[in-house]
Amino acid sequence: MKLNDFFLGRPIYWALTAAVIAISAYLGINEMHVRNFETFQFILLGLAVIVVGVIIKSYKPGERITREPLDPDSDK
Repeated sequence: MKLNDFFLGRPIYWALTAAVIAISAYLGINEMHVRNFETFQFILLGLAVIVVGVIIKSYKPGERITREPLDPDSDK
């Protein structure tokens, strides 16, 4: 089994995932969700907007995004 079969998606998507986890962990360790909840919400909202924007900008039509086709008839 190749790693390309296990890790679907481009490396930028995996880097985004790692960044979201790291930023979320940092915010949690500093208890931002308890002390500055409004700021915490805006940071998460901004992070989500950035991630979605990067994914939309970097997506190429025909790129494999799931293990199985979304439309079973498209493979036949």
